[in-house]
Amino acid sequence: MVPIFGETALKGDCRNLFPAGDERRFTHLRFRIFPDGGVARLRVYGEVAPDWKAIARREIDLVAVENGGSAVALSDQHYGAPRNLLMPYRAKNMGDGWETKRRRGPGHDWVILKLGVAGTIHRVIVDTAHFKGNYPDSCSLEAACAQDRVVDAASAESLVWEEVLPNTKLKANHRHVFDKIRHSHPATHVRFRIFPDGGVSRLRLFGRPEIAAHPAESLKNLNQLSRPNAIGTFMDCCGSRKWAEQMAQQRPFADDAQLFAAAERLWVELAEQDWLEAFRHHPPIGGKRAKAKQSATASRWSAKEQSDAQAASPETLKALATENRRYAEKFGYVFLVCATGKSSEEILNALRRRMSNDPQTELRMAAEEQRRIMRLRLEKLLAS
Repeated sequence: MVPIFGETALKGDCRNLFPAGDERRFTHLRFRIFPDGGVARLRVYGEVAPDWKAIARREIDLVAVENGGSAVALSDQHYGAPRNLLMPYRAKNMGDGWETKRRRGPGHDWVILKLGVAGTIHRVIVDTAHFKGNYPDSCSLEAACAQDRVVDAASAESLVWEEVLPNTKLKANHRHVFDKIRHSHPATHVRFRIFPDGGVSRLRLFGRPEIAAHPAESLKNLNQLSRPNAIGTFMDCCGSRKWAEQMAQQRPFADDAQLFAAAERLWVELAEQDWLEAFRHHPPIGGKRAKAKQSATASRWSAKEQSDAQAASPETLKALATENRRYAEKFGYVFLVCATGKSSEEILNALRRRMSNDPQTELRMAAEEQRRIMRLRLEKLLAS
């Protein structure tokens, strides 16, 4: 048992407040009274800190109050607080939900919620239980990533919001389940809008948490892998077998800076055939299969890196396929670009520009793009 504060005198018929500055995570408390007597209420205030290692590999309600979710900004809470949206049980009545006052002019109501842990949303449940004549006509949901930033009504406008659920009609006293959600990037906050106003009893955002490992711990694990497993792990980051073998041989790495420096030095020193081998482990932009077989991890990383391109219009995807074929016919390998954060139009324009390069210039440019991809994947490796 860890003492939060020692034996302390109390006053009768009074709210006795005590600070407790311990930052550790606790699951149980032992409350003692000396020598005896009566206490009306015990309140312990703090922040929810779930055991993320125990739940990291399963789907959870990312915004639930028991997983650390909270409301950080809102437009109105005239009849009910938005924190009620996050409670674990079904609403008991209208007073147990979030309800705003009726509007007399244009506009709509909204609430910004902080997820308990960053994650990708797979399924959304909007429950209007008990709200019959006063439920919202429709709702929408957006997500944003704001790691290490304070989010409030003012700062929210500077965030990049990704649409998770478009403006969708709601029914009275009904549990709406939306399981065809397109959400590709881990989020820390969501903005839930109701049009124009009304009441919602519960909001559930199911998905998988993105738990960031401590880089030093991940590096220690990497240093301790067997040689075959280390080679396979490095192959996820770069498809050159020679590079992966040399990286495994370079261990142990003292820190991440040494790891990154070795990775870039060894990549530059490789022969052209080793570069080309690495290129073969990438699917064409807009495509799904690489010439060389990818591991499940490398395939998942490729899909995330190309997520923006995959969501392009049919016309853009057709143009990418056409230009990819022309590129492969001219240079003999797949067009390579570090696609993370790039739109399909930006990628298509880069592909067309590079078609005018001579073979040696283009090989060096492709190798540089592979180096950027390799660096990003090594960072993901340390965060996994």
